[in-house]
Amino acid sequence: MSETPLGHRRWAIADGYIPRESHGPEPEMTSHETASILNASGHDAHVRFTIYFADREPAGPYEVTVPARRTRHVRFNDLNDPEPIPLGTDFSCVIESDQPIVVQHTRLDSRQAENALITTIAFPA
Repeated sequence: MSETPLGHRRWAIADGYIPRESHGPEPEMTSHETASILNASGHDAHVRFTIYFADREPAGPYEVTVPARRTRHVRFNDLNDPEPIPLGTDFSCVIESDQPIVVQHTRLDSRQAENALITTIAFPA
């Protein structure tokens, strides 16, 4: 196994939006944004999310831990402390970690029966 760190400590997701409506069984088909985080290091990663908006001050930090040599899929819909992320509102996100991580962004938009799923690697800042 390689000892070379994999990933970065700062990531940015410029396009965030959680639709208000969903179509299909919950929770699998609930419209959502997800940050899939890979921590390939030998140390737990303490990760902080800061959410930015067009018309108000940022929200956060939202804090999660990704155990060493594990992955965690964080639904933005489930980030409630210090406050829920509003539905139907454009936002962006900066993700910071004390360990190198890899972040992939995914959106499920299930407002209609013909669902849309997009995914991309986040921007390593």
